[in-house]
Amino acid sequence: MRRLIVLAITIITLLVMTVPAMAVDTGVTISGGSGDEPLVKCKWETPDAAPADINPPTQIQPPVTYGGTSPVGFWAVVADNPITDITIVAVDVYHPAGYPESGSFKFEVILTPYMNALADGIIQEAEATAAINAFNAAYAAGLVTLHAGVSAQDVRDEMSQGEAWLWSGAYEMSYHQPAGDYRVDAFAIDAGPVSVDSHLLNYFEYVAVTAAQFDFTSINYGNITSDGVVSGDTYFGTGGPTMRNIGNTWLKLQVQQDDMGFGVSQPGDVWNVRYDCRLGSTTEYPQGGGANTWFDPAVLKGSALDPLKWTTLPGVVHLCNTWKIDFSIHISKAILPSYSGTLWLNVISAPFTGPNLPHPGL
Repeated sequence: MRRLIVLAITIITLLVMTVPAMAVDTGVTISGGSGDEPLVKCKWETPDAAPADINPPTQIQPPVTYGGTSPVGFWAVVADNPITDITIVAVDVYHPAGYPESGSFKFEVILTPYMNALADGIIQEAEATAAINAFNAAYAAGLVTLHAGVSAQDVRDEMSQGEAWLWSGAYEMSYHQPAGDYRVDAFAIDAGPVSVDSHLLNYFEYVAVTAAQFDFTSINYGNITSDGVVSGDTYFGTGGPTMRNIGNTWLKLQVQQDDMGFGVSQPGDVWNVRYDCRLGSTTEYPQGGGANTWFDPAVLKGSALDPLKWTTLPGVVHLCNTWKIDFSIHISKAILPSYSGTLWLNVISAPFTGPNLPHPGL
């Protein structure tokens, strides 16, 4: 007799030279400004995902949604004599050290004067008050990095006197940017060259969140006698079971299943059902996926999951990757015409270690 087995799932130039190249000396002289070199007095980032932690760095929470972004605000107080000599204030941001991007340059943001001050060359009292309040709030929250030899009161005094000003800008961090500490180099340029004091470094943390999204809520093995297979695909939202990484870490998939009511046989308390799960394939995924993993039920039907009985599948799902999942069942003994149960899925982080296979465009 063929039985319908239904499984309810809980988803808790090249430049060719014909003659030798010729070397030509080049040079340029940068004329000095009318006063001092600009000095980045302090800097910080917002918003902070951990306001109770009053120590830098700022912690930026990823969106944990496919295609989502998280805003990062960049702030710097810059002094110059005169303040109107400043032509550019910017931040260069670099990936975290190590895999998968090895501290490489990521992006640059050109900052603008806070509240559009300096447009007329004059800082109004209300503008100065607002800028000082913004600094005070960030300083009280422990987000501010001060230049060596600069105090918080120095910053307040110079902004109130129009000798320094607050600049700001923003960037949208993609959901798949790697978790870790991003180095931020703030610098200012006036009519003269950029000096060491024109730079100030700090870091912000893109908080590590391991998360996946699945495009299915049930697995139906259909009308079978003993063995059934449900094949996945890589087209999220259609066809077979699919998962995608929506966090900012690499991840591994864990599974756990109850016995669906099949029970055990004697002697030896042998389970009457076994399961198999395969993440990815050996041809499509060089990160170790595609191996079949058989596992026994972890608990009886109706029981809560057992946190000590997860089965971790081979394969590491990289940032913003989409992988197929195949499920199969093997029944050794069945009495009832239909069975149902619960499958639990979980993801855990995997370290950023070689090979270096980032998604194009990271």
